[in-house]
Order: sequence, then structure tokens, then C-alpha cells
Amino acid sequence: MLKSFPAAIMVGLLPLAGVAFGQGVAQRDYTTTDVAAFQGDANTLANAVQTVERASGGKVLEIRFTDRNGEPGYHAAVLKDGSVEFVHLNPQTGKIASIDAANRPGWMLDMRQKDEIRYAEAAKIPLAQAILTAEQSYTNEPAVAAGIAMSSPTSAVHAYNVLLDAQTGTQRVAVDADSDQIIADPQALAGWPS
Repeated sequence: MLKSFPAAIMVGLLPLAGVAFGQGVAQRDYTTTDVAAFQGDANTLANAVQTVERASGGKVLEIRFTDRNGEPGYHAAVLKDGSVEFVHLNPQTGKIASIDAANRPGWMLDMRQKDEIRYAEAAKIPLAQAILTAEQSYTNEPAVAAGIAMSSPTSAVHAYNVLLDAQTGTQRVAVDADSDQIIADPQALAGWPS
């Protein structure tokens, strides 16, 4: 089912008891054209993260559903042995393949690898768990993209941004990477995805 997507992300999360507060966290853009082709449900993206981590032996920093050339799948940036690898997951076969530099999507080209590595190593909560937390906060709306949130070097916030394919349009939910709590004021976060 096609949904309408706003030009900017709507931020109307209900404040939750015991949440962490965010500051200065950003993430790279995500196109909503891929979202329109998504056919999964809650747990689909978390399962994709776990599949990539098992197959690669690394830790997913960021993952996004893609419908490149009409072939649904997931692009992921994976931390392995201190460096970042870029892979594509075929959800039909469960196999991952490296993405060479010429075929990487734009968001992969912009990655600030040292920051992602530092935040991924410091995160107490796995990305798959943060995805499930975000989905549950929005009545199990499915996630289509998630990753370590970018932050300034002086920020104490370690967070994940999770993009949900909600019935009202795409919604961003920020999850604290240390406590697994929803960050109450997403307006304090930079506008990923746009």
C-alpha cells in the first residue's frame, strides 16, 4: 500500500515516562522512494540486522531497505575488525555481498567512519534491539532504516535513529544507545531522514 510522505519528517512523538533527552544528533538523508516498495512488518529490519551480523561476523552500523532496480533488499554498513565494510543483503536467500565503491549509494559515500566506529563500540544496546524498541513505541509500525546517529564530539548522547513506515507517513524515532529509551525531543535531533 502506497503512503504519502511529507517533505520533512513529522515529529509528534508522545513523551514517554523515563525517557532520555537528545541533543545535536544527526543522520544522513534517506529517500522515501525506497520506502514505498517496502513490504515487511515489525521485526523485519531487526531480523535483517541479525542476518547481516551473523553472515558478516561484524556489527551493523546502519541498514536501509532498498528497492534498487526493482530488487528489494538491504544495504548495510558493517563494522568488522576495526573498519567499515559495505554490503547488500538479499532477503530471499539470506546472503550478503560486498558493494564495490562504484555501486555504493550516496549515504555510504558520506560515512564518517571514525565516528560510527566510536559510537558503535560505545553502544550498550544492539541496533536490532533499538529497532524493536522504536517499532513498539509506534504500535509496531515497521522500520525501514536505522543506524548509529551522528553527534558532535562534545555530545554525551549516543543514539540510534530509526525510520518507521507508519500509516501516517514516515516517522523518525530516536533511541538512546545506552538505555534503550526513546529520546523525548526528536526536534533536538538533526533532520534525518529528510
